[in-house]
Amino acid sequence: MSESPLKLQIDTQSWDIVPLKSVSVFIKDGTHGTHERVHAGVPLLSAKNISPFGRIMIDEDDSLISEEEYHKIHSKYELSKGDLLLTVVGTLGRSALISSDKRFSIQRSIGVIRCSESNVKPEFLYQFTGTDYFQSQLILRSNATAQAGIYLGELAKIEVPCPPLPEQQKIAAILSSVDDVIEKTRAQIDKLKDLKTGMMQELLTKGIGADGKPHTEFKDSPVGRIPTSWRLQALGDIFDFKNGVNKDKTAFGHGLPIISYKNVYVGGGITDSDLSALVEMNDSELERFRVNYGDVFFTRTSETPDEIGFANVYLGNRDDVVFNGFVIRGRQRTQTFDSGFLKYAFQSNAVRKQMMDNSKFTTRAGISGESLGLIKITIPDISEQEAIASSLDSVHNRIKRAKDKLQSCQSLKKALMQDLLTGKVRVNVEDKEAAVG
Repeated sequence: MSESPLKLQIDTQSWDIVPLKSVSVFIKDGTHGTHERVHAGVPLLSAKNISPFGRIMIDEDDSLISEEEYHKIHSKYELSKGDLLLTVVGTLGRSALISSDKRFSIQRSIGVIRCSESNVKPEFLYQFTGTDYFQSQLILRSNATAQAGIYLGELAKIEVPCPPLPEQQKIAAILSSVDDVIEKTRAQIDKLKDLKTGMMQELLTKGIGADGKPHTEFKDSPVGRIPTSWRLQALGDIFDFKNGVNKDKTAFGHGLPIISYKNVYVGGGITDSDLSALVEMNDSELERFRVNYGDVFFTRTSETPDEIGFANVYLGNRDDVVFNGFVIRGRQRTQTFDSGFLKYAFQSNAVRKQMMDNSKFTTRAGISGESLGLIKITIPDISEQEAIASSLDSVHNRIKRAKDKLQSCQSLKKALMQDLLTGKVRVNVEDKEAAVG
């Protein structure tokens, strides 16, 4: 393998640039051996335990090894707080700092770097491993085999910047503070998603009642107990179904906006700003495959049955939108459903189960318009549909705002990394001794 042509570029003469091996006590990888798994013991982690967000994830499903095997693995070194873990086989470049004294061992897909703290702080090095430069070096230096991997000797050659230690700590502290906001925002998004899922199952089966008062009378139905005022109908009695357009690949990339599988799968309503794919269509094709406001789309094929029949609704205003052959359009014959409610109507457990039960599986899972027509769905009156949609929209909008905040924080982190880790912007260190710690 040839030496990487890229060199680390920094914007200051006062920083050293050195190979990783010169600022490390050691660079090692995990065990290459096979070890007997036990029911009670020490976790043996692989690359999957290092999250994309810099966390070491240990759960009850992880493999466990005996104390004897653990000590065999760590006869030459023991993992300790402050060590930097880096995935070096398979998914390259995920990193995390060991921040506790909890014991575990690692397989060969994870490398461990112990910093020489007289040269580089582990918190600074951890932040540097997230830069585009470091990640590109891993790829350029990796071996060209079926499973990507980087030899530790090549990892050791990657250049790292070495600002003065107080500056390293200040840079790491600034970036870590942004990481904390990102982590808290992700946690908020997860909680809101759980709230939305719980609300959907509650409201799509028990409703919201008149004037927000809960229903008190229920009846049995093929999809479970539902409010007595709700109807139950087959989708084929409500919708006309049509498969989307199939075109040669040369027709894509220019022309009219087209609703794709991805637009449907993500849910939450399809707006005109969501449409990025284009396809060339003549007037006759446009007439046949034109999309109207309120049309519902279902994913038609998937690798697995549990991803079949995901639904979304077009809420845009254009009259020149079409839809592709990987989705099925459902168009109401009469105004049975409120368009806003249709964003959520097909996400109840009862409907999802019918979607999977009615799908067929050969090399891929698939569902047809005919099969969709057999699925039974509950129908509240329009005013209750609107109230349910409004309640769910409030949580959906909170999720969207949190996602926007997350994206903003991630953009800020990337900009700060580019500025601070290259010396383009220097930090002020007021109390050098305190900063070194």
